[in-house]
Formats: sequence, structure tokens, C-alpha cells
Amino acid sequence: MKFLGVDHIDIVVSDLDRSIEFYRKFGMHPEGTVDNGETVFLWNGDEDRPVRIELHKQQGDQKLGIDHLSFLVEDPPDAQKEIEFLGGVDFLFEPFENQQSGRTISNCFDPDGVQIQMARRTGSGTFKNWE
Repeated sequence: MKFLGVDHIDIVVSDLDRSIEFYRKFGMHPEGTVDNGETVFLWNGDEDRPVRIELHKQQGDQKLGIDHLSFLVEDPPDAQKEIEFLGGVDFLFEPFENQQSGRTISNCFDPDGVQIQMARRTGSGTFKNWE
């Protein structure tokens, strides 16, 4: 198993509109939204070299900043099995297809508490196109 690339970076923000406008200045465009508009997916519009950011509006005392790094892998369930075989990594759940994003995902924490996700797009997802 190897990382094929970065699928997306998930960031918790205090002001969603302000953050969207900030990332637009770097060429990012809203791709879709879920959670009644509380989560927005941004991308650079380049299919050959995609860059994706997922912005979540802060909930309660949730820490601002990077929530997780999502790496593209060929097959998240197989990748998780391989890592579990090597030992020393506890996964948060069995891999499943997130219906909102259309990605099969598997999550764990690195030694310093950064949440790491392995993902692969396996469905169309239910997020709404940006309007």
C-alpha cells in the first residue's frame, strides 16, 4: 500500500463565508456543500492536478484548524488490513462509503494526534452542487 496523493485537507473554520472568499483568492472554487451548508468542498478545477479542501464551520468548542488529512489510496479496506497486519495503528472504524462525499474512507490518528484518513472515491456522493 502507498499513498497515491492527497485527496483533501479538512479544515475547521470560524466563519465559513470569510474562509471561502479567502481560498477563492488562491484559485479555489466551491464544488459542493453538505450538512445544510455547514461544510463546503472547494477545489482548484484541475482534473489532472486536483487540489481539494473541505471547510467545516466550527461546532461548539471544536478546535480550529486542520481536522484531518485525507490521502488517496487504491483500496482503503485493503490498505487498512495491510496496516493492521503490521500492527501499532488503531483505526477508528471499519472502512465504509461516506454517502455525502462518495468516498470509501478509513481513519486513524498519527502519533501526535493528527487524524489521518485513507480515501478513494467510490460513488457520486450526495453533496449538492454549489449554487
